[in-house]
Amino acid sequence: MKIRLNLLLCSCLLLLTHLFSDAYGQIRPKGSISGIVKSSDNKPAENIIVILKGTHRGTVTDPEGHYAFDNLAAGDYMLEVSFAGLKPQQVQVTLRTGEDVIMAPVVLEENTKKLQEVVVVGAVAKFAKKQSDDVARMPLKNLENPQVYTVVPKELLQEQMAVDFRSALATAPGISNVTLGVGSGGVGLGMRMRGFSGSNAAGAIRNGMSTNWVSMSDPVNLESIEVIKGPSATLFGSTLVTYGGLVNRVTKKPFDYFGGNISYTTGSWGLSRATIDINTPLNAEKGMLLRVNAAVDVQRTFQDYGRNNTQVIAPAFTYKINDRLTLDVDFEYFRTKRNSTYIGLGNPGPLKAKSLDDLNFDFNYSYTNNELQSEAKTFNAFAKATYRLSDQWVSQTLFSYANTDNNTNYLFLLINTDSTMQRRLMYIPSIFGVNHVQQNFTGDFHIGNMRNRLLVGLDYSQFTITDNRWLINFYDTVKINRAPAFINMEKYHQRIANMPAPSTVAKKNQKTYSVYASDVLNITSRLIAMASVRVDRFESEYDDYQQTAVSPKFGLIYQIVKDKVSLFGNYMNGFSNVPPGTTAEKPQEKTSFKPEHANQLEGGIKVELLNGKLSGTASYYNIKVKDKLRQDPNNPTYSIQDGTQESKGFEADLIANPLKGLHIIFGYGYNESRFTNATANINGKRPASTPASVANLWISYTVPSGPMKGLGAGFGGNTQSDCFLNDTNTFTANGFTKLDATLYYDQPKYRLGLKLNNITNQKYWTTDFWANQQPTRHLLANAVFKF
Repeated sequence: MKIRLNLLLCSCLLLLTHLFSDAYGQIRPKGSISGIVKSSDNKPAENIIVILKGTHRGTVTDPEGHYAFDNLAAGDYMLEVSFAGLKPQQVQVTLRTGEDVIMAPVVLEENTKKLQEVVVVGAVAKFAKKQSDDVARMPLKNLENPQVYTVVPKELLQEQMAVDFRSALATAPGISNVTLGVGSGGVGLGMRMRGFSGSNAAGAIRNGMSTNWVSMSDPVNLESIEVIKGPSATLFGSTLVTYGGLVNRVTKKPFDYFGGNISYTTGSWGLSRATIDINTPLNAEKGMLLRVNAAVDVQRTFQDYGRNNTQVIAPAFTYKINDRLTLDVDFEYFRTKRNSTYIGLGNPGPLKAKSLDDLNFDFNYSYTNNELQSEAKTFNAFAKATYRLSDQWVSQTLFSYANTDNNTNYLFLLINTDSTMQRRLMYIPSIFGVNHVQQNFTGDFHIGNMRNRLLVGLDYSQFTITDNRWLINFYDTVKINRAPAFINMEKYHQRIANMPAPSTVAKKNQKTYSVYASDVLNITSRLIAMASVRVDRFESEYDDYQQTAVSPKFGLIYQIVKDKVSLFGNYMNGFSNVPPGTTAEKPQEKTSFKPEHANQLEGGIKVELLNGKLSGTASYYNIKVKDKLRQDPNNPTYSIQDGTQESKGFEADLIANPLKGLHIIFGYGYNESRFTNATANINGKRPASTPASVANLWISYTVPSGPMKGLGAGFGGNTQSDCFLNDTNTFTANGFTKLDATLYYDQPKYRLGLKLNNITNQKYWTTDFWANQQPTRHLLANAVFKF
């Protein structure tokens, strides 16, 4: 036994010697580099970034300004000291074998007061920054852009512990009825914006390019969410946008040093969510950069049955080929399995109940089981080549590919006149595909004394759909608030297998060829004009029709206080292609219709004041839609193209930092929307799922200094007024107010957080033609480890 122990000790010693030896078998002592960073008034500088260039090592100075790197091999190093908004400083250092080097203090050019100002502006900018390259398809500041948009940054998503795309949109003003589903008929994430359905626009644009109608995704790789308001067909086309606006998902990009984090979230209903975000340069010159985000999310639903299982991996790669040419490529693979249940109106007769709340649903019952699930597998690819032609002109070539393979099993609960529900089952295997190519040239030059920014672009997109549907219209009848009989999955699959053919087969191959131009002219240093136009040629192979549409856009900005307060106005246009149909005048042949058009007039004010401490927008808009296809009132079996719709309202958002560490985010939207010159049963009525009032509020405070620095709390929520579940306005989807709170402790190396969603345990619904019960009170706990 003693001999074996000695042999074991010798083996361990030899192993350790081997692990810490160099190529010649000798032990190589490591050294360290440490030091302090000070402001120009000789005070410690905290939260200054210090990295060793050419390595994966980086750190942040502590409250005394200290930094340290240990376990370093001998060699030459370049120490880089930087801070947001300041010019980096570099110091060369040589480290000998086993040496501990204490550097001379690095003195910044800024004093403590200046650093604090930068800290304040930087802290506000993480919530208030609205500059975007995608909204105008050119670099344009918020105060230079006559269009209204909101940017929800990843920092806010982290503070609110958003674990899905629905909750990620909670702080965007003017958005209502956000619903989350797998989607096979073309809808993944639904919403309402400015009185219009946003089902085709809720995240279907990614990095400014088209992805898919089915827009299910995960926030793990989101840098920000851009909510772009109003009909935006001039720059974004017509297929994946709505007249109320669109949502653009901006993904995370690689950076030029090693870093990242690992996160784990747990909580009610068996939530188990793990994420990773890791970034690294791939070569010493830092011309090749890689970033990988991934997530695994498993949980039950808040009801008796139902579960979700999601995986996503999203690598991104940047290659700086030379000083002029940069290539960005990223991929996203998303797979989810979850229940898909929707509640709606069944028999056309009058219901005893007049609203969803009148039915007194017990939110514990799901009326489904854990096996009746839908599966979606989505792959997105994006590539962008940016080439600087000259100091004034830049070329961007962009490509987007998306493929979604859905295998869905829907459960529809149809409310009957006697307040029972009919269970309808639908099996829909479908495949959605997108190819999108775009070429943009942007110029920034002067015409006399006037600055001129010009965009010229070419665009080609192709959308393909194969959609088969098997319908079991009547499975059985269940009573509200009674546990129903289980859906027998074996019999369900057998009934589907015995059907001779799908009840509905949808097949599409749609191509769009477009050219567009946008010009932004600084007439004076304060007066800016924008003029844009798009010519769009649409071809639908299986519907056998082609249409050409022209979409103009105009805007004016006048900065009444330079770079602080802007008055703006815009005219914007959106359109939808309308397939041929039969009319009373030509009942024996298909008649070609014009594209449907929406025209918006909007005016308002934008402010960015107090060194970034106050940022906001307020506007009034009026959108009129014409040439809507409707039932011919004199010949109900035919169509007529004279329908109209009007939507007008007021929107405001505010981001404020009145005290250091205190942030306030507020949004409000009021909308009046009506069908006009429409079919008799909906004429003058309000479109379904469009509440009149929507508001959101979030207040958070983080201790900015002292022993409790990094400790913070947040509180807020969302509210929306009543709306209707149908266009005839006979059944109400009740409004709600939902409140959330969070507590967190954020440090340079880790972050701990608690979140309580729906504090008051509100039983509420969101609707997007169908109604969805939303989660009750939900507790989450989160730990993030940073490196």
